[in-house]
Amino acid sequence: MKRLSLIPFLLLLASCTRFLNVQPQGYVLPKTDEEFAAILHNHLRDIEGGGDEYIVGNMETIERLEAFADDLDANLNVGSIPAYAGDRIGPMQSLWRDTWSVVRDCNIVIGNLDGRSSDLARSALSCAYSIKALCYLNLLKDFCQPWEDGAAADLPGLPVVDEFDIAARPARASLADTKTYITGLFDKALALHPSDPLFLFTEWPVKAYKARLLFWTEDWDALVPLCEDILKNSGFSISTRADFPAVIGAQNDRLGEVLLRSHINNSSELDWYFSAVRGYITTRPASASLIGLFDKEKDVRYACSFSDRWTNVKPPERRIRLSEVVLMLAEAYVHSGSPEKAYPLLNDLRAERIEGVTPLSEANLPPVRSDDRIKVDATGKPMTPLLQAILDERRRELYMEGDRWYELKRNGTPEWWIINNGLKYTTRAYLYTAPILKSDVDLNPDLKQNPGYVY
Repeated sequence: MKRLSLIPFLLLLASCTRFLNVQPQGYVLPKTDEEFAAILHNHLRDIEGGGDEYIVGNMETIERLEAFADDLDANLNVGSIPAYAGDRIGPMQSLWRDTWSVVRDCNIVIGNLDGRSSDLARSALSCAYSIKALCYLNLLKDFCQPWEDGAAADLPGLPVVDEFDIAARPARASLADTKTYITGLFDKALALHPSDPLFLFTEWPVKAYKARLLFWTEDWDALVPLCEDILKNSGFSISTRADFPAVIGAQNDRLGEVLLRSHINNSSELDWYFSAVRGYITTRPASASLIGLFDKEKDVRYACSFSDRWTNVKPPERRIRLSEVVLMLAEAYVHSGSPEKAYPLLNDLRAERIEGVTPLSEANLPPVRSDDRIKVDATGKPMTPLLQAILDERRRELYMEGDRWYELKRNGTPEWWIINNGLKYTTRAYLYTAPILKSDVDLNPDLKQNPGYVY
């Protein structure tokens, strides 16, 4: 949901120039540290109030991602959310357009605060780098093809936009160069030692989001020490079974293991809308394949997630939690050749979620399910029992947090179909990657439209 900017000099121009334009006619850029910080606080207020779709994400983001994926079963009842990814081609193009306007705001701050020495300037500059990195990460996951180690240098990534030039028509960098660029943005944010909670993006949330980038791009060797650092030094800890319902349900950005979340406080102007979105999500029940992964009596996550009719009761919020860091590290251990290190991580997490659970070991891992939707791992190799156990844990732990769609995308882009109103709708492999705004491609053919959307 878009909100009107409170700062008039940030009014937007049309088409792809909205991420290149620096100064709409008749308006003046700010000059003081406080004025530049105000640009960012406008976006931070949106994160806190739930109006942000482009940085952390919000309930509307969750609705889209859960509607695209298979944790909810559209064959049982489509409900009041989109039937499949093909239903949101138009809005995804708008998401591309509007995310670049946030990047533009960050570039205004970066271009004017870089080199200033006040604490406020340094905090705002770090925040701008973090927000820009997150926008790029979100665009990477939505608008670029899945990472392939052997092909990343040839696959199209994102335009690199560092400064404003009204005449510029930036082409898409490679996927590999895009990853390098986003990594650099996170590193620049961290080099400024962010610690001011008013800017939300302090050291540990930034490191956790950087870990998401390394996880998505399969940089296991860099991911392992980063996740180990977060688990050892952040001061956050995995929530206990007793605390888990409060951690998931509370509107608090620093409760338990949550490093950062959307909807920190209610925004009165949007409360009615997000209440409606939560209601829309409950109109589609959970899938049997998801429900079957839970021990309904002993797993605390089951009662926190589903009603007795398999409809959702978990608050649909974008979060980054220590549990996700644990699961990223467990998978990184497997891919980097140390699978034995994954078991203690999995078992410690499961012990805080499932009462009396038997620890997993190589000897008692369930065999790979032949009928599972995900059949290959992120590197394209056949699924193994240990990786299946890790992905199952992700599915239970991160349900309704916007994770499953991306799990499908990075693990083989499986195709499946639903029946709605007597018609068959198939989620094809190309639909995991959204189309770039057509008017941008028409204006600048070097942007290269994604496969499946070229006429």
